[in-house]
Amino acid sequence: MEITGRMARQDQNAQKRVTFLRRLSGALFTNGILIIACLFALTPILWGLSTSLKSPVNVTAFPPRWIPSELYLDNYLTGFLNAKFLRYLLNSLIVVGGAMLISILLAAHAAYIVSRRHFAGKNVLLFLVWATIMIPGVSVIVPLYLLSVDVGLYDTYTILVLVYAAWLVPTLIWLLKGFIDSIPADLEEAALIDGATQLGAFYRVVLPLLRPGLAAGAVLVFVTIWNDFLLGYSLTLSDDHRLVQVGLYFFVTEVGISWGPLMAATMGSLIPVIVAFAFLQRSLIQGLTGGAVKG
Repeated sequence: MEITGRMARQDQNAQKRVTFLRRLSGALFTNGILIIACLFALTPILWGLSTSLKSPVNVTAFPPRWIPSELYLDNYLTGFLNAKFLRYLLNSLIVVGGAMLISILLAAHAAYIVSRRHFAGKNVLLFLVWATIMIPGVSVIVPLYLLSVDVGLYDTYTILVLVYAAWLVPTLIWLLKGFIDSIPADLEEAALIDGATQLGAFYRVVLPLLRPGLAAGAVLVFVTIWNDFLLGYSLTLSDDHRLVQVGLYFFVTEVGISWGPLMAATMGSLIPVIVAFAFLQRSLIQGLTGGAVKG
């Protein structure tokens, strides 16, 4: 009996060791993949940060060095902290704010209708809305340019806000529809029984529960506009309305590229994005996970 008990304990210990090794190897593999992915994503940013702190001589030095021998902060004075580039940042924030307000406002109401109402042709309409997302932006640049000139809106905030909002509304409709589908309709019915109107039930019941989805949509709008170059370049001409991503392009001149000031301006342009993600990170994660589950 004693020998049998000892053998049983040895088997249990062996199974525990095997289980531990399997979990350890799985954790190492998973974390290793995540570390490689993070390094792959962060390496260009870290190299840009390093370049922004180098003098013109060290920028072109060979072999290149990750850590500059001395910090050259003049790049930030000439590339980022100047009136022209700060104006570009302000222009982008104005356009992002206007487009975000219009697109989310329209998309939230449209998503509510297609989620809660059944009408002839709804699926076809949703398909057509989705199909507009597949149209390449470059194919509509010339018509948008001609239209903006004809109506007198070329090189204004208005045309940028309207075009970006129209571009993003279809995506937001599909995004927010998933969130509204996950909200029980019984809550609205209870509000209607209590005397609320249909719009009242939407504003008082659905909209507060839709906040994670609205946050996810806001981040989507922010990142999409902040990273777009083509529309901002085609629909503006003056520094008074030029966006930050277009302003970065003008560091590329006929006589060469000012790598230090360019990278300093690039690092500065990342600040609003980082701040937005820092404030909306929790809501964004809730929104992306909540909208993916219907229930």
